[in-house]
Amino acid sequence: MRVGIIGGGFGLSVQAPIINLHPKMEVTAVSTMNRHRLPVGLFNWDNPPNHYKNWTEMLDKEELDLLFVSSLPIYHFEMVKEALIKGISVVCEKPFTMNSSESIELLNLSKSYKVKVLIDFEWRYLPIRQKMKELILNDIIGKIIHFEYHISSPQYQNLKSSKRGWMGEKQKFGGMLGALGTHMIDCLRWLVRDEIEHINGLLHTHVPEGAGELRDADDAFFIHGKMKNDSTFSVQLISGINHGFGSNLRVFGDKGTITLTNDKQLSLGKVNEQLEEIKIQSQSKVPLHLSKEASAYYPAFYPFLEKVYDYIVLDKIDKDLPTIEDGHENQIVIDEILGI
Repeated sequence: MRVGIIGGGFGLSVQAPIINLHPKMEVTAVSTMNRHRLPVGLFNWDNPPNHYKNWTEMLDKEELDLLFVSSLPIYHFEMVKEALIKGISVVCEKPFTMNSSESIELLNLSKSYKVKVLIDFEWRYLPIRQKMKELILNDIIGKIIHFEYHISSPQYQNLKSSKRGWMGEKQKFGGMLGALGTHMIDCLRWLVRDEIEHINGLLHTHVPEGAGELRDADDAFFIHGKMKNDSTFSVQLISGINHGFGSNLRVFGDKGTITLTNDKQLSLGKVNEQLEEIKIQSQSKVPLHLSKEASAYYPAFYPFLEKVYDYIVLDKIDKDLPTIEDGHENQIVIDEILGI
């Protein structure tokens, strides 16, 4: 499978080296906004990928089977649209688009051109999250009452001293709602297997100035509401603080409770019983040559890639694979929060 990547950040540092580990995928072309040299050691074979500054030129000249759109969110719509017109399947980063008007247009186009589009909600495939989903599907905790996903990350000093660039600009969909909130909302829909009926959200910027920048993109968000089946939810993130307590995901049911701490410790408690840790089978070993950043994504991104390949080549879709429909539903929720 010939793979192209648009984006010189996450696309090159994380996606490319992991894609190259797949025995039937090869990154044959990349496009970056600035024509810098490809990182030394990133591609360790005799024929490195063709490198373009103009992404449209790459799509015109290359025969690609799959395109990873890993650019800034403001460019997703036009890039995915062009790929669809050319009949190239796509894996798009999140947030999928700038609004649901764009996402519904792409959804309709994908059907018209019969081209497959997937969204990079790869954390669905983290083994410990797969186990959590299995427990819920097997009715271990019964009917879901409440979903809670809270993250606190101590980034205050970093926000004051380091530039954020486009990530600090609301107009470019910078901020934590786009960066992590989209993943958290997808996790809600995926685990609970239901759609949101009512939602309220507050975005806030605790650190609007830092490193000579003025920022208006959120560094915190607080979201709550109700699903169609009457379960409730609370999703929040705060980063402009000096002490954080990591990631805590809890699902409360009428037969028990499941908790996931920092994506490392999974615990289950049935009615009137204490929570007890559940050990899962050891994850596959991360290849030693990967960078620290790529290594962190490997346990979720590689199994995601396997399912992507099966869907694109064999037309075999996995029940957990995030499709363009998931991207559009996610965008509808984001629009509600933003008041669009």
